[in-house]
Amino acid sequence: MNIIHIPAQSAHLQPVISSIPGDKSISHRSVIFGSLADGSSTFKNVLFSEDCVNTIRIFQALGVTIHTDPDAQEMTINGVGLHGLKSPAETLDVGNSGTGIRLISGVLAGQSFATEITGDHSIQKRPMKRIVDPLSQMGATLTGSGTTDTYPPLKIQGKTPLDAIHYHSPVASAQVKSAVLLAGLYANGPVTVTEPSQSRDHTERMMKAYGVSIDGTTMQPPQKLTPPSTEPLWIPSDFSSAAFFIVLALLVPNTDLTLTGIGLNPTRATLIDILKEMGGNITVTPTKNNTLEPYGDIRIKTSRLHNITVPENVIPFIIDEIPILAVAGLFATGTLVVRGAKELRVKESDRIHGIIDLAMSIGGNIVELEDGFDLTGVRRPLDFSLHSKGDHRLAMSGIIAALAGKVDATILDCECINTSFPNFLEILREQEIVVGLDETR
Repeated sequence: MNIIHIPAQSAHLQPVISSIPGDKSISHRSVIFGSLADGSSTFKNVLFSEDCVNTIRIFQALGVTIHTDPDAQEMTINGVGLHGLKSPAETLDVGNSGTGIRLISGVLAGQSFATEITGDHSIQKRPMKRIVDPLSQMGATLTGSGTTDTYPPLKIQGKTPLDAIHYHSPVASAQVKSAVLLAGLYANGPVTVTEPSQSRDHTERMMKAYGVSIDGTTMQPPQKLTPPSTEPLWIPSDFSSAAFFIVLALLVPNTDLTLTGIGLNPTRATLIDILKEMGGNITVTPTKNNTLEPYGDIRIKTSRLHNITVPENVIPFIIDEIPILAVAGLFATGTLVVRGAKELRVKESDRIHGIIDLAMSIGGNIVELEDGFDLTGVRRPLDFSLHSKGDHRLAMSGIIAALAGKVDATILDCECINTSFPNFLEILREQEIVVGLDETR
């Protein structure tokens, strides 16, 4: 178990942070689409976190040649085409990645061979019925463990071609939508996904980049995927990772911080709008020469925040940022009201319960609800200890809360941070944001 101790201190942020790593969601999809394309794709600013490395290894096991240079954050993929994947010699392992297992299962559903895919102990507790149902309706056979739901390992007997489908998803989930659309690459007709509300659109954007005809969430199965450029494709830096430093900059006195090259996909960067409504002084400067997705610079100045009721219709766009939003709420006036976020119960951990633990540990007043919480800011932050339960976003949120509150804190089970943000602690040290951070195993 990796334990991090943060001594009580006043944090100080340097003017610029330019080392936020590449976007995790886009890095996953770059591996998938690059592997299925006809021709070579090169990507820059790739996130080589544990989650993304596991996706790379899976497609290598499926017969794809992928050259990686983690030091340069570059990756070149020699695509094998839609029908060029090979049967793997062993069970595929996504590690801790919910994105990996759900999206890759969509691809495997359209193959002519059988596979088994699994992950760590956390993944084996993640519900998969939400993708098993639509992929089964398309003609693939997926089996796992469990009675009320389906849990990994998943055994997948693919079918080629799969049946066309108009799937009405009961949840607004980019992972569910993406699994169906990726399976749709192998369908015998148009595939449509309807959601209760729009979810993040990274897959749709990547499909368009690779030449797929897609209107909204209705796609026409292509004959092939064509790399969008012979030049390297730039992956924006991860907004979800940047969010930790955005919130910290808002809370630390006398701060004027700029984060460079951050992804600005409007279905992904909605937290900026929420923080602005809470009184955050945030300025966004887009970059004009966008490639795969929009990106730019974000400037943040120290602000006095007031809590709000978060509109339920934006919850799917900020679902990964709710833990760090709760940290902002701890140091704001009034009550932060979050509803419609039941999806947090089935992330890497029960994140609603984790937010409750963090808020109560540092001295906040919070009421737990099945689909959210009511959080009232802390008057006098307390020294605290927090067990992340193996959830990277809760671990990093705990560290940011300790720095914002100037309290002594111990965060347990922090190895999980490497799944999404491997240089998080390095940035804290290099930027002199925190002094005396102690890391033990």
